[in-house]
Amino acid sequence: MKPITEDFGWTRGQYASGMAIGSLIGGFLAVGIGPLIDRYGPRWILTTATFIVGGTVVCTSFVTSFWQYFLLQIFARSINQGVVSLAMQVIIPKWFVRKRGRAVAFGGIGSAIGNSGTPLFSQLFISWLGWRHALLILGSSVWAITLLPIWFFLRRSPEDIGLLPDGEQEESRGKRSTGNERDSGEPGVLENSLTVRQVLRHRSLYLLLVAFTLASLVGSSLYLHLIPYLSDKGMSSGAAVMVMAVLSSSSVIGALVLGFAVERYSARYLLSVGFLLAAVSYIILLNVTTPVVALVWAVYLGVLNGGMQTLTQVIYADYYGSRSLGAIRGLNAPAQMGANSLGPLAAAVAFDYRGDYFFIFALFGILLVVSGLSLFVARPPVKVAASRSKT
Repeated sequence: MKPITEDFGWTRGQYASGMAIGSLIGGFLAVGIGPLIDRYGPRWILTTATFIVGGTVVCTSFVTSFWQYFLLQIFARSINQGVVSLAMQVIIPKWFVRKRGRAVAFGGIGSAIGNSGTPLFSQLFISWLGWRHALLILGSSVWAITLLPIWFFLRRSPEDIGLLPDGEQEESRGKRSTGNERDSGEPGVLENSLTVRQVLRHRSLYLLLVAFTLASLVGSSLYLHLIPYLSDKGMSSGAAVMVMAVLSSSSVIGALVLGFAVERYSARYLLSVGFLLAAVSYIILLNVTTPVVALVWAVYLGVLNGGMQTLTQVIYADYYGSRSLGAIRGLNAPAQMGANSLGPLAAAVAFDYRGDYFFIFALFGILLVVSGLSLFVARPPVKVAASRSKT
C-alpha cells in the first residue's frame, strides 16, 4: 500500500476505494456464478477468471493516474471475489464427506503458503525493482503457476472420473460410516443435499450469514491495513512484512488441527470458540509495541484464522450438502462481499479521520464476539443433523 500511495500522493481511503467497490460487485456476481459451478464445474470458469486477474495485476503496473488504478482494482477485485474465491470455497467440499475436514485443511496449505510468501516476495521485488516491476512479476506469476494445473486437473465431481466422495469405489458404498445417504436418488453422492429453496426456509442460513459477514468485514480490513499499522507503530517495513508472513503461515497449524477435529466435534461450537478467541487478539494487537510481541500475536491469530477458514468451508457442506453448495454460498456472497468491501474502506477512512486505528480495531473485536454468538445458536437443519450427530 505505502509505496503506491506515497508515489502518487493518495490517501489510504483512495487506495482502498476501488477494492471496496470491486468486492461489492463480486458479491452480486457470485449469485450467478455459484449455480454455474454446481452445474458445469469450476474448470472453465476458474481458468478464465484467473487469466483475467493476472492480466489486471500486470496492467496495474503501468498506471499513471488514479482513475486507471481505480478501474483496474474494481475489475480485478470483482472477478477475484465473485468467481475465484467462490470456486475455491466449494471445490474440495464437493469431493469429500467423511474426510471433508482434513481435505479442506490440506487444500488450505497452498493458500497459506501463497499468503505468506506473497508479501515477502512483493517486498523483496519492491525494494529491488520498485512497485511497478513487482506487480508485473506477480501478475505474470499468477498465469505461470495456476493456469495449467487448473485446466488439466480440475473436474466437476468425483463421479466424472469414476469415484465416489472420499475417493471410494462403488463397491465400498455400503460400508460408509456417516449414514449420509442423499435422498435424491442421484448416484454416487452419499449425503443429504438440500435444495436452495429448502435452505432459504431455515434460519441457520441467516445466522451463518450474520457471523461470516461480520468476520469478512474484520478479516479483509486486517490483511490490508496490518503492515501500515505496524509501520505506524515504528516497525520497519521488513519487520511488518515478516509479521504478515508469520500470520499467514501459522494458519497451516490451525487448519490441520481443526480440520481433523471437525470430523469428531461440532463445527458450530469450534467456530464459536474460535471467533471469541479471535476477538481477544484485537486487544493484544492494540497493545503491540515490539516486533517480538507482534510475532507472538501473529502466531496466535494465524492459528485461529487457519482453523476458522477450514471450518467455514466445512460447515456449509455439512449443513446443506454438496449438490447446490455453489448456489448456496453464492446467496450469502452479496452481504459478505459487501462487508469485505466496507471493512478496508472503513478502516482507511477511520485512519484518515483519526490518524490511528484504535477505534476501528476495538470495534472489530466486538463484531467478532457477535459472530461467535451467532454461530453458537445456528443449529443445523434436522435432516442433516440426524445423519451427523456430532453437529
